[in-house]
Amino acid sequence: MKTHIDRLWNFSDFLFLTGLAVALFLGSKVTPLLVVAGVLPIPFLLHALKNRHYHVSIWMLLAPFGVYFAYSLIALFFFTGLEASDPHPVNPSLESYSIAIAMLAVGLVRSLQIKDLASKFRRLMPWLLVACFAVLSYMMFAGIRDACRVRGLAPWPFIPAFLFSTLTFICLVGWERLSNRERLLRVGLLALSIIVSTTYTGSRGVAVAQVGVFGVLLILSFLPSLSNGIPRWYHLASAAVAGAVVSALIGFATDCGPASRFSSTFETLGTLTSQLTTAGEENAPTQPLPAQPEPAPAPAPAPTMAQIPQASEPAVASTPETNQSTEVTKDDAIGLRLSMWETSIAAIKESPVFGHGSLYLQKLIHATYGFEHNHNQYLTWLVTGGVLQLTLGLIFLAIPWFVSKGLSTADRLLLTTGVSLFWAIAMMFDSFLNLKFYTHYFCLLCGVLYALSNSMQERAET
Repeated sequence: MKTHIDRLWNFSDFLFLTGLAVALFLGSKVTPLLVVAGVLPIPFLLHALKNRHYHVSIWMLLAPFGVYFAYSLIALFFFTGLEASDPHPVNPSLESYSIAIAMLAVGLVRSLQIKDLASKFRRLMPWLLVACFAVLSYMMFAGIRDACRVRGLAPWPFIPAFLFSTLTFICLVGWERLSNRERLLRVGLLALSIIVSTTYTGSRGVAVAQVGVFGVLLILSFLPSLSNGIPRWYHLASAAVAGAVVSALIGFATDCGPASRFSSTFETLGTLTSQLTTAGEENAPTQPLPAQPEPAPAPAPAPTMAQIPQASEPAVASTPETNQSTEVTKDDAIGLRLSMWETSIAAIKESPVFGHGSLYLQKLIHATYGFEHNHNQYLTWLVTGGVLQLTLGLIFLAIPWFVSKGLSTADRLLLTTGVSLFWAIAMMFDSFLNLKFYTHYFCLLCGVLYALSNSMQERAET
C-alpha cells in the first residue's frame, strides 16, 4: 500500500518529466520547476541507487561527456585566442560549463531514482507534448507571438520547435512494443511537430532537420530486419501529409503559414542554383573559332571632342561578403549566415588543426556582425578548436548511441536518429551547443537517456 511519502515522490517524478516538456515554451524559466522536482528529492531518494544493476556502463556516458568538457575547460583558460586587451565574451564561460555539468548530474541521478522510468516516460510524455501543443496553439491564435513566430517565455522561437521534435522522436523508441493506439498517438505527434516547426515558429533549420530524420526513417523502414521496430512508410507519409495540410489551413486562418518564412528560402536556393549553373557555363571550354583575315585599315578621321577619351570615375570598393549575400538573397537572416560562414571558412584555412582559440569568435564574428556565434556549429568548432574540437564535438553529440548499448538495433537507431542526427542537421544552421540553454538542456537530456536505456532493459527482463 502506497504511503503519502510514496505519492509525494511519484508526484515529483511527474513534475520532473513535465519540466522536460514545458521547457519548450518556458525556456530557462523552467529552472524553478527542475529545482523542486529534480534537485530537492535527490538526497531523500539515494536509497533507490543502492544495490542496483546497470545494464549500460556509466562510462558510456561519462567518457564522451568528460573528454568534451575537459578540452573545453582547458581551452577556456589556456587557449582563448584573445589578446590581453580584447574584451571577453559572456559565452562560453566557466559558469556556463559548470551549469552544464550540474545539469548532467541532475538528469542522471534524478532519472535513475524514478522507478520504472521507461513505463512512465512512455505513458506520460506523449500526452505532455499534446498539452504543450495546446498551449502553443492558444498563443498562436491569441496573437501572443512575435509577428508570426510563437516562442512563449523562451528567448528564441527555435526552442519550441527544437525541443518538441526532439521529445517526439524519443517517444518513438520502443515502437515494436507499442499498441496500435500508442502508435497512432505518436504519428499524430509527428504531424504536430511539423506544424510547430513550419507554422507556429517558422524554424527553417529545424524543419530541414525534420526532413532529414523523416528521410532516414523512411529508408530504415524498408529494411526487413527493422520493419517491425521502425515506423512504416505509411506512418511517416500520413504524419507528413497531415502536418502539411493543417499547416496550410492555419496559414489561411492567421496569415502566418509556412510561406511567410519559407518562400525566401526557396528563392535563395533558386538563385544559388542559377548562379552555379551560370558559373559552370562560363567555365566550360569553348571551341576556338578559325582565324579570319583582317581587312585593310581605313584612314582614321580627325577626332572630335566627343571622341576624345575622358578619365573614368573610380569604382566603388565593396567586400566580397556583402556583395555575395545581397546578390544571393534579400533575406537578412540568410544573407548574414552566408557572410559569417564565408568569414569563418577563411579563418579555418589559416589554422585547420587546432583552430584559433576558444573565444576567438569574439574577434571574428561578434565584433563584425554582433552575434555570439556564426550560426553553424561545425564551423564554430573548426574556428575555435580546429579538427580536434570538431572530433570531440561529434563524439559528444553521439552520446545517445553510446548510452543505448544493449537495446535492440531498431531502438538504438531510433534514439540516435531522433536526437543525434536531428541535432546534427539542425546545427548546420545554428551553433546550438555554443548557446547556454541548448547546451544545458542537451546535458540534462543525456542523463535522462542513460537512465531511460537502463530502465527499458530492466523492463525487458521482467
